[in-house]
Amino acid sequence: MVEPIKSKALINKMVKFLEKKNPRDALLFRIGINTILRISDIITLQYDELFDDDGNIRTYLNLHEKKTGKHKRIKLNSLIQEEIIKYVHSKHLSRNDYLFYSMKNKHKHIDRTNAWRVLKKGANAVGVENFGTHSMRKTLAYFIYKSTNNISLVMKMLNHQNPAVTLRYIGIDQDMMDSAYEEYSL
Repeated sequence: MVEPIKSKALINKMVKFLEKKNPRDALLFRIGINTILRISDIITLQYDELFDDDGNIRTYLNLHEKKTGKHKRIKLNSLIQEEIIKYVHSKHLSRNDYLFYSMKNKHKHIDRTNAWRVLKKGANAVGVENFGTHSMRKTLAYFIYKSTNNISLVMKMLNHQNPAVTLRYIGIDQDMMDSAYEEYSL
């Protein structure tokens, strides 16, 4: 089962590793851990969704989730805005371009399998265990929950209906059980 990355140090190591290999993959990871989007929604992002007609980055990303069909409005934090701007300018992207274009055909986006492959390679290189593309979603949700203890907020962000499902999804149940075993050793 894939798990969230529970160490900010490992997250930073993975970003640095991916940046050395390919800035596209580092941005893919950064967007994943900063937006709670599924990989299928991230890989299809286009310039026009992130920038207005004047070339200014948008404050919010508005999209319909592929899996649920639900509308999602996500605030792009300042870190992710800066990274997107830097990347887009370095790659000279413009209207209708995919952010995560295929190296074989710039007019197509990378597929989920290739996204998983490059991210998994980064995770393995820095020692992140049980990594999958859902780990990015789980990571932000995990840190938000650990910081706020607001399960309702995390449920809403993930579009979950049940707190127990959300706690299990982000690995909190396991954390609590591990702590209990450690704390209550007899």
